[in-house]
Amino acid sequence: MEEMGLGPNGGLIYCFEFLMENLDFLTEALDSLTEEYLIIFDMPGQIELYTHVPILPALVRFLTRSGSLDIRLCAAYLLEATFVVDRAKFFAGTLSAMSAMIMLEVPHINILSKMDLVKDQVRKKDLKRFVTPDSGLLDDDPAEVARRREEGARPEDDDAADPQDKDALMRGAGFRRLNKAVAGLIENFSMVSYLKLDVQDEESVGAILSYIDDCIQYHEAQEPKELKDDEFDEPEE
Repeated sequence: MEEMGLGPNGGLIYCFEFLMENLDFLTEALDSLTEEYLIIFDMPGQIELYTHVPILPALVRFLTRSGSLDIRLCAAYLLEATFVVDRAKFFAGTLSAMSAMIMLEVPHINILSKMDLVKDQVRKKDLKRFVTPDSGLLDDDPAEVARRREEGARPEDDDAADPQDKDALMRGAGFRRLNKAVAGLIENFSMVSYLKLDVQDEESVGAILSYIDDCIQYHEAQEPKELKDDEFDEPEE
């Protein structure tokens, strides 16, 4: 990064571009693996890779094309469950998830991770509403309702806020209209729903793996097991 004068994001893009020019390195590492392996690509969190930079779609096409690799892929997009505490942040993350779904064009699941961190902050009844996001979550945001009750503010009052006051702008009517538009877009496309993941709960992890198996048709690809001759032998009396 220092040698080429690149920042963290620019350095990451450069590394992916370098990888795409030297895919033999990836092929050699994966070609010897059999169908018994579940390969996990732990991708970086820089959102540019999943919104407008075409590198990952090209990598997906390389991995899935018929030939030596022909890997069945399932994209698992992780959004921290702590985002549900800030509903504007939650919808921003959900919009990014939808962008990744459109960009990658592979079987895809969205996961609310780190559920153990919000168990004491959000009721189970409320958490269910975040599994299938809808714009109504913004209308009854407890934080916004409490703020307006305390300040006695009206929506039109916020439009007169000082443009240099970032906190005021983030509370303003314009910001709420933007959030509402984003939430409406997500709701209209109706593409994003979430699975809940708590890594401390074995059943939760097993359920996620089961969904991934379904997406890649793992069980359908298995060869029928042939019984050995000794398994046909009658038991001795």
